[in-house]
Amino acid sequence: MNNIKLVRIDFRLIHGQVITKWRNIVAATEIIIVDDKLSKDSFLADIYVMAAPPGVAVHVLSEAAFLAAKAAGDYSNGKSNILLLFKSIGNLRHLVEQEVIFPAVQIGGLGGGVNRRSVVNGISIDDQDLQDLKFIQGRGTDVYFQVTPEEVKLTLDKAIARLEG
Repeated sequence: MNNIKLVRIDFRLIHGQVITKWRNIVAATEIIIVDDKLSKDSFLADIYVMAAPPGVAVHVLSEAAFLAAKAAGDYSNGKSNILLLFKSIGNLRHLVEQEVIFPAVQIGGLGGGVNRRSVVNGISIDDQDLQDLKFIQGRGTDVYFQVTPEEVKLTLDKAIARLEG
């Protein structure tokens, strides 16, 4: 899966920071959103496709479609630089449970709400998110929090210490 240059979890998916900052940093020529619900909503999926800048292909895939493309070698052919987006931590965990392991996962924007605790400005998690992140990290993935490239990465271990401290 060497075409995948950045794996990011951000409930907003494609938005200003992703388009203007992260896409440029990884020189993404393709954005893939993996989300079962969104893959079944062609109207909303089309909005994300239209939000992409010229020259950047956007694909909205179900988990099954992503797994099929991975099995076919689509993410290891050297033909594109992929920015892979997930709407939630749980979505990524489903893939990790199926032995899809990424070297690193960046946690971007995750909104607030009931029973959610702020990790850094713009990122809040609940207890289930924390358990899922521990699971993902336990499978060998470097998990870190970083909303924008200008911010310093905060590792999951340091975030846990902050939350428990």
